[in-house]
Parts: sequence; structure tokens; C-alpha cells
Amino acid sequence: MVEKEQLPSFAENTLKYIVDDIGEVIYSSHETLKKGDVYLLGLNPGGSGQNHPMTGVPYTIRSHLKSMLRRKENSYYDECWENGQSNYPKGEAPLQKRVIELLKGINIDDPKTVCASNIIFKTSRSSAELCFGLAGLCWPVHEAVLKIIQPSLILTYGIDKVSAYAFLKALFLKEEEVPPQPALHGKWNCRGFHCEIDGVHTFIAAVPHLSYYSPANKQDVFNWIIANQNKAKNGKTQCNLVYAPKSVE
Repeated sequence: MVEKEQLPSFAENTLKYIVDDIGEVIYSSHETLKKGDVYLLGLNPGGSGQNHPMTGVPYTIRSHLKSMLRRKENSYYDECWENGQSNYPKGEAPLQKRVIELLKGINIDDPKTVCASNIIFKTSRSSAELCFGLAGLCWPVHEAVLKIIQPSLILTYGIDKVSAYAFLKALFLKEEEVPPQPALHGKWNCRGFHCEIDGVHTFIAAVPHLSYYSPANKQDVFNWIIANQNKAKNGKTQCNLVYAPKSVE
């Protein structure tokens, strides 16, 4: 098992082909690299890169790894983001606020305590510019993180073919997804399935991408995630699923 203190060097070696590209690895504080209930995953860092506070130039994956074990910031609270049209104060970008709202909706009092990352660490302005095959290169790092955290819930946002959920589904889905849960926005649905990861019962859930989906007041969605996470905590797998009403996708 890769220990927390070994993660930066392990990741640097694993990611040697992209380590000098612009990107970020763990979005949360180093204090979240411990046993916890939730691992949050998006697709990849967006925009043109988050500037390093000391150099004023965008982080490379290498420079982000070097600060991993002393990092106290949380990207969803403590960074100023831009989306190509607007520049937002710290924590005020729509996606940042929606991530926090989603985590609070599933009864996480302090979202800063959740370990957060992206399935791909390399930055791109859009998924169209992204090589989805990089998810496989990044996966051993996530695998090492998961062995530390041992979460009962991997919470992802994005339900397209190019998403963290699609990658995890290809790896871990052995039987069936639970029936889709209406996202309470048009015809969109949330998706999920139960699995075991290194002997840990885990529910992997996906909501629509938070760049265009607001989880505000989506209590049925929150309840669906919580109920299935509780099943995972109790060691339930495919034979004891929590079902949601069927809907048209």
C-alpha cells in the first residue's frame, strides 16, 4: 500500500509522461488524505490552469504534487476561478458553489473534509480537447488514494460517455446499475451502481455535470444518494439495492 507520505513521489513516477503539463491532482487539503466516507471526482481541471501563488504561473502536475502534503487550500472554497467569460472571487464560481451545495445536501456539514479530485489531472478548456485515455494513466494514483480513504461513496458529476462515472462504470460494474434517479431537471437522470473496491462496499453515484446542473432543492436526489451510501456502509451489494422510480432518460 502507498502511504500518504509516499503519494507525491508515487504519483510523479506514475504520471511521468504528463507530469510537466498544466494540471492539478488533489483539490482538497492534505488533511483529507485519510479514512473518510466520500471521494468526490470530476472529469479534469478546466480553463487555462490555476496559478501557483508563489510563481504566478499555472500549476504543472509536478508543482501541484510538490505542495500536496502541505496544501491547506480547497479548490472549491479558496481559489478564484474563471470560465472564459467571467472571473469570480474565491469560491463564488457557479461550479464551486454547486459542488458545496451537493455535498451539504448529502449531510456533509463541512465539505472541506471531503477528499476531492478529477479522474484526469491534466487541464483542458473543454472535454473536446481532452484525451480520455489519460484516465487510465491517472488511475493508479486514484487507486492509491482510495486505499487510504476507503470511501463508501464515490460521488461524481458528469454522466456523459466522457466522464469519471463512465470510466468507473467500465472498471467496476459487474451486474446492473440501480434504476436511474430523476435529476429533477428536464429529462436528466442521476446514475449509480454498487460494487466492491479492494474489499470495500462502495456506491458510485453520478449527477449531471455541475457546470449546467444545480443541485439546489433536489432533496429526492440527496435522499437517493444517502440511502444507497447507507446500503454500502452496511455491506450490501447488488442483491440489496435501493431503487428509484423509473423515468425516461
